[in-house]
Amino acid sequence: MTEAFRALIVCVDDDRDILSAITRTLRTLPVDVVATDSPRDALDLVALRDVAVIISDYEMPTMNGVELVAAAKRLRPETVRMLVTGRRTYDTAVDGINQGEVFRYIGKPFTPSELRAAVTEAVAKHQELTRSSSELERATRRERLSADLEVEHPGLTKVERESDGSYLVPRLDPAQIASLGLSALTDLARRR
Repeated sequence: MTEAFRALIVCVDDDRDILSAITRTLRTLPVDVVATDSPRDALDLVALRDVAVIISDYEMPTMNGVELVAAAKRLRPETVRMLVTGRRTYDTAVDGINQGEVFRYIGKPFTPSELRAAVTEAVAKHQELTRSSSELERATRRERLSADLEVEHPGLTKVERESDGSYLVPRLDPAQIASLGLSALTDLARRR
């Protein structure tokens, strides 16, 4: 984690002592931590902010941790999801993986170094997912622009490469060039 990037970590547990322990442990990392005993408040934060990691207790009275991380995944898929649980059973693991795509389980009691290491890995995973998501969005926008340009100006995107390495660009009349605008032509040229 770099100091310039301060990831937002949201911790949810109905036990205030556990929330306090997690907050104290993560204070040594370059992250911002929000602790709450309300799954609803946690989901509101995920919806409003770029939450890097959500850490939830598995067993809570109003909504269990799997339901919470599954809802967080639907709101913001790049938020990395972790569960803290005192009961590490096969069923809780399968439930978490199937519904919430949980990145990591932390057993209670946990050591501070174990929690810090898991959160550091989760923040790195979030950065990777965010980069991938951004690259996909840019590629999708480029494809959409190319399709729109092709509809407006048939043949424009059909640039062919000659045997000498040069490009054969379709002939455009001055009205077509003017209607495209410089930014569209620049973006089109970047894709080649």
